[in-house]
Amino acid sequence: MTSLRSDTPAGRLRAHRADTIPRPELSPTAIEHLRMMLRTRSWTLTEWLSAAVDSEYLAPAVLVPDLMDAAVTHLEHRESLLYLAGPRGQYLAAHNPDWAHLRRVGSRRDELWLSADTNDRMAWFDYIRTVDPELAGEELDIAWDTADTASRLEFLDHLDIGLGEHDHGLLERALDDQSVTVRERAIQLLRQLPGSPFALRMRDRAQAWIRLETKPLRPRLAVRLPGSLDEHALRDGIEDVHYKNKGIRRWWLRQVVTASPLGLWESMTGSPRAALAIPVETQWRDVIMESWTAATVLQQNTAWASAFLDRDGRNTDRRIVAIADPRERVDYIVAGHADNYLLGVDGIALLDGIDRPWPLPIAEKLVAALESEAQLHAATGEDLGIHSRHSHYSTLRSAQARFPFDATALLLEAASRSGDPGWQRAFTESAVNIEQRRIRLAALHHR
Repeated sequence: MTSLRSDTPAGRLRAHRADTIPRPELSPTAIEHLRMMLRTRSWTLTEWLSAAVDSEYLAPAVLVPDLMDAAVTHLEHRESLLYLAGPRGQYLAAHNPDWAHLRRVGSRRDELWLSADTNDRMAWFDYIRTVDPELAGEELDIAWDTADTASRLEFLDHLDIGLGEHDHGLLERALDDQSVTVRERAIQLLRQLPGSPFALRMRDRAQAWIRLETKPLRPRLAVRLPGSLDEHALRDGIEDVHYKNKGIRRWWLRQVVTASPLGLWESMTGSPRAALAIPVETQWRDVIMESWTAATVLQQNTAWASAFLDRDGRNTDRRIVAIADPRERVDYIVAGHADNYLLGVDGIALLDGIDRPWPLPIAEKLVAALESEAQLHAATGEDLGIHSRHSHYSTLRSAQARFPFDATALLLEAASRSGDPGWQRAFTESAVNIEQRRIRLAALHHR
């Protein structure tokens, strides 16, 4: 059995259950700030809770019931809130049916897992997948044969959390399930595991079907598909049917390339960028590029995502943009490649997942883009419109939650230059809210 992950709020909660070292309590000022942020669902809550958990703070008894109520509705912050609630919160969860699903117990023979209630079992499974996914997988493997089809499918639907090589054996068993739906869901999960036996079988097929030709012209990928599929291919979910009028053989190719480890193409061509640049036989190029896109998303491959971004820029699939290395995305933005679309949905995808606070050069780029919008809007003399502060509400909120503290000067300078009263107020309010963020974090650590 693997050890618990102690780098998450859930893992720390379990680790501290037997810890005799007292944890520092939140100060009255920090408690007041936390209540306010929970009440308003502040965008700054993630940053504050992360700092509180990193410093191993504990909530005083009077605050614990409020934290338990908040953990019910604030799903994205649940584990951090339970960590702050500590042992008192777990005691209340054990004695209050409304909070029973917030219990964070997790022994192999835990009563929740042995319960006849499906909700209890799923609550145990979901939690253990966050702290010890191998243990959860081992227990599911034991229970697999006695579970009905609906339960097996539901467990597979919850297997995304903690999905890894420890799940290979269970998913291989699921490929032989009598239920088509169970088999299909298992295949969807296996496509995310490039080191699984399933992926290696797909790799072998891809190598047999696609080869690198080096003569007589420059290197290219050539495709030679079989005339039929064997029973092993059918077991691996390669459907012997037409799909969206694209042709049966093109559908075979897409399924195999999508499920093959992306490292195969790197070994053929040298790198992800080289693979995306290499010529492919015309009739197969589109399907291979579509398959590489899908594989990049499924395998969450940052190197391939960065290569797509480098090649396609703004036209990069948004699902891929968010996977690209955050440092490369920062460099891409700072270099000015996204200047003309940074405030749009494509720009939001670029910013997704960049560590907070954002680097100051990112703040500078965003403030410059917002100032341009303010100038365009001032010329209209209207309160609303596509260039108004209202149209950029989400960006302004993100700035307040993610800008570095020294970006307040940028925003105040933008306010002083703005000829539009609405934008002037928006820049000023953003600067004030960033300063409030700084004050709340400082108060968290002040005893």
